[in-house]
Amino acid sequence: MLRTYGIFRYRLHHIKCSVRCLYPKRVPLWLLIFFLLPAQAGSSNGIQPFSADYAITRSGLNIERKVVLTRSGQDYHLTASTRLKGLGSLTGIGTMVEQSYFQLDSGRIRPNLYTVDDGTKDGNRAVRIEFDWSSGTSHVHYRGIDLTMPLTPNVLDPLSFELMARIDLQQGVTEPVYTVHEGDQLRLYRFVLEQAETVILQGQPVQSLRYFIDRKSSRQLYYWLSPELDYMVVKLKQLRKGKVKAEGVLTRSSTNP
Repeated sequence: MLRTYGIFRYRLHHIKCSVRCLYPKRVPLWLLIFFLLPAQAGSSNGIQPFSADYAITRSGLNIERKVVLTRSGQDYHLTASTRLKGLGSLTGIGTMVEQSYFQLDSGRIRPNLYTVDDGTKDGNRAVRIEFDWSSGTSHVHYRGIDLTMPLTPNVLDPLSFELMARIDLQQGVTEPVYTVHEGDQLRLYRFVLEQAETVILQGQPVQSLRYFIDRKSSRQLYYWLSPELDYMVVKLKQLRKGKVKAEGVLTRSSTNP
């Protein structure tokens, strides 16, 4: 079974990030959303090209992650590059590159191709998912095995689902649900809103909404999404059995509050 790639590929340790709650937990979530939604949320025509850098730690290793979205006509290209820093760079593991090629169809992301090169130079560890919408199937290369799987409507890849959530949140959807193609299986991702918090980025407070990404997995994934930054992920955390396994924070973005 394929695990989500990118920042959770390696074991991370805790990274300090100052957070304080903006509103008491007793405040209804619908009211919390009302205060944090941008005034022009309903007028968005999709995601604009952007870049974002993250500092992540896992199992004593420092990791740098860069996410970039580019556009050429109707075609979008989303890339996430992850590399070990410091002593971790001496492991011989190269830069892991995760890519998604997609188009927007009536405001919905429609992936065409998703690939992962994990930086180990092991072809059996590479992942490739081709979305053949005309036949309603996907052609998958996963762990050295070739598969053909049926597609369900609006299915996303493991990289583009975050962008789709940003689009939906800007349109007023508070708790989106997606089907994500994880290599050899399709998995349901539910965004469960927990509370509003402010995250301190480079000494500056940024309003955010904390979401639990329910994937029915033993690893609990949390995103802090900022309405000020078009719902970009500004902080993330992964736990297992109540212990923090991975945590990261946005360090630079082409989108300013």
